[in-house]
Amino acid sequence: MNLESAASWAEILGLVTILGAAIYSWFQIKELRRARDSTTAMSLAGNFQSQDFVVGMTSIINNKFEPKNYTDDDAVNFEALKNHFGENWPQVMTVLTTWESIGVLIHRGDMDFHAFYDLFSGVIVKNYEAFSFYLEPIREDGENKDMEWFIWLVDRVIQYEKEGGGTPPAHIAFKDWKPPTRV
Repeated sequence: MNLESAASWAEILGLVTILGAAIYSWFQIKELRRARDSTTAMSLAGNFQSQDFVVGMTSIINNKFEPKNYTDDDAVNFEALKNHFGENWPQVMTVLTTWESIGVLIHRGDMDFHAFYDLFSGVIVKNYEAFSFYLEPIREDGENKDMEWFIWLVDRVIQYEKEGGGTPPAHIAFKDWKPPTRV
């Protein structure tokens, strides 16, 4: 084998190696994304095992507000909400700040919207509706950044459902689902 043919074979081998590495990298990136999405889903589901989150969620859903007790003053309203929930206020704030954080993570692409939607689409809308008397004035004030990502996230869930992307409740949508057969 002469030098010229050895160089040609080396180029071919180098090209095959680079192509193989690119293909392998593509599969690795795809697998890493799947692992990240799985970790995210487990992290989201973990909220339901958090005592603070469950107490806060229950407090929000089961408490009725009298909007007439609230004014146009955000500071006064904040204190009124704090008093309304009493000892459960820190847990309520845990839920609200969780929604805020998730909104940012979804917007940045660090969390999968669909995993969030499947786990929380019903309860986040109920939480928003419970606090709508407090959140709507924030929405209307273009300078107010309080709970901005919570509001943004609720809007995305509602928009997704209006466009037909949402699903009925799982017990209806997937009533015919069966686990895959083990091999």
